[in-house]
Amino acid sequence: MSIHNSSLSNAERKTDLNSAMNNMATESTTILMTGSTGFIGKEAVKQLGDSEAQLLLLVRSESKARMVLNAYGVTDFSRITYIQGDLSAPGLGLTKADRERAHQANIIIHAGGTMDVTLPPKVAEQIFMNGARGMAELAEEIQRTHGLRHFIHVVGFMSPYGRKDSPPISSTNEDVGDKSSGQKSLISKDSAYEHMKFEADRYIRQHAEQHSYVLSVVNPSTIVGPYPTGATEQTGGIGMMIQAMRRRRMPMIPGGLQHWLPLVSNDVVAQTLVFLTQDSNPSGGTYPLLSRKADSPDMKEMIRLLAAELDVSAPRWSVPLPMIHAAMKAGGTKISGIPPESIAFITKQEFEVQQTERLFQRMGLKLPEVSELLPYVTADLDYRFSYPAQEDLPQGWTRTRKGSLAVLVYEGKGEPWVIVHGLMSSADDMIPLGDALWSMTGNPIWLVDLAGFGRSPVHRNKVRGTAFKGQVEGVRSVLDEIQGPVKLVGHSVGAAIAAAVMQESGRENIQLAMLQPVWGASKDGMQRLISRLPRRMLQGLLSRMSPQQLAGQLKRAEAAGINPTVLEGYARRSSSGMKSPRIAGANADLLHWIQSHPNDKVSQTSADAQRTIMVWGTNDKGYSRPENIHSSVQRVELPYGHHFPLFHGEETASLLLKWQMKRR
Repeated sequence: MSIHNSSLSNAERKTDLNSAMNNMATESTTILMTGSTGFIGKEAVKQLGDSEAQLLLLVRSESKARMVLNAYGVTDFSRITYIQGDLSAPGLGLTKADRERAHQANIIIHAGGTMDVTLPPKVAEQIFMNGARGMAELAEEIQRTHGLRHFIHVVGFMSPYGRKDSPPISSTNEDVGDKSSGQKSLISKDSAYEHMKFEADRYIRQHAEQHSYVLSVVNPSTIVGPYPTGATEQTGGIGMMIQAMRRRRMPMIPGGLQHWLPLVSNDVVAQTLVFLTQDSNPSGGTYPLLSRKADSPDMKEMIRLLAAELDVSAPRWSVPLPMIHAAMKAGGTKISGIPPESIAFITKQEFEVQQTERLFQRMGLKLPEVSELLPYVTADLDYRFSYPAQEDLPQGWTRTRKGSLAVLVYEGKGEPWVIVHGLMSSADDMIPLGDALWSMTGNPIWLVDLAGFGRSPVHRNKVRGTAFKGQVEGVRSVLDEIQGPVKLVGHSVGAAIAAAVMQESGRENIQLAMLQPVWGASKDGMQRLISRLPRRMLQGLLSRMSPQQLAGQLKRAEAAGINPTVLEGYARRSSSGMKSPRIAGANADLLHWIQSHPNDKVSQTSADAQRTIMVWGTNDKGYSRPENIHSSVQRVELPYGHHFPLFHGEETASLLLKWQMKRR
């Protein structure tokens, strides 16, 4: 997949760029915005933080909106004023004072509305049509009093309006929401959510024409998370397909070679909205945010890509969309777990993107293209479905991407600690250790999700026996982002991976802490047996392990010393993670490596060994201590079992700090 380059000449590009620079708003800007706590809105508010615009945010609850925006990374609220209202209420539910505040705006961004393709018709009409009428009424009042510079409306890309062959928006005296208008036959009747959004589009277009204010309609395609993480909190759209595939409930390809699923990231949508607000002399237009169909994967290729990322077999045969839709309406939803409305975003259409291309030329961008981001989007959504009860991150932690892997970061000063988890774990499980290390040192802490674990995509090399090598390459890509000294910490098989990273990098500024390193088969006969099973069989076995089975295995391996409540919580979380074929497959690959590893020799040079510590929990009943460790490696023992770094974070952090102080 390539990014389409516009056919504009250099002279046209230069003219557009100069025009953009000359037309950037110089007068003060006040933006009235709906949907500021939504997937698009939060990112737009965050990006608008770099401008001088005053923001009037229409929200139902100021305290909730502030909390949501702050959690998303908005820290400066000095130019934000909250206006309490409700899109579904008559007159937007505004008090007289709040309505007067809203009249201060000279730009409107209307991006509000619930993202739920299964909305009942009555609710969809209340939200979208009441909201459209209320915002149009405000636009009319602002236009009449001091002039509305720009109305920017965000509507789904399947809206039929604004195209060369689009249906008429009706006569000037017709009520656009009137059921007798006859236009409903032109758009989908199956999804009330889509239908009422498009009716709202038609209404606002008609109103703008009647009252002579400039209207830009931004048509995002199916929205995914921003670069670089692809964090997609909206689990509708592509998330519904991912949910069905991870449950192995998509035996057929919806559509076929002629169909595609256009995608765009929410940061690109926000960039577009922000740019439009900065144009002092806007001309209006319709801007579909998607790449050209010829440059995008068809549904067969899309399903193949998703299947590879989810570590499931891809379906081979295509079925026409009407047939799938009919089957789902007849009860197939109970089998697939996704509603029939979920396939509404799959289309054969090609979209008119010339106007978008010209806008993006002025923005210095190209048409949105998300192929590089898709593995991270898939892993993020798979993670959300695997851990539905996942709570927000503790204060101080942020999710990002380093190299090719997902990483949790706690900012600090000095040399960073990079921590690599072991089997049946993820970066989130290392937060207690990370918190303790940060409070003791103030250094930056990076908690890494290994490839296929947590929110990291699977590693690209699928050849049998290369899983360990793929993990080493992934962690090396993380360390490549650190130019200076680094303290690398690995637990269990993560310690073996970290040691290989240290050796292969050749860097002399890495210090290594191996916590309960695994170099050889388990002492548990059952684990040795299942580790010899074929990969798919082992993957399936892991996915069926209950929390009780995992807790029992941990108790046998740990001997004693773990709080039962903490252990059971960890077992529940691990069992939930294993329901993901991606995560179960990544664990199966490393279990195969552990079983097939020829010996327990830790290959290190003398110089590397002098910068290494090995901490061993003597109550580990599952694995044997590696014996062939270089004599220069510092050794420390603790009276705990295999998972001590997860359950005894403060003591582990204290030990690591003492090691560092001794080295100094």
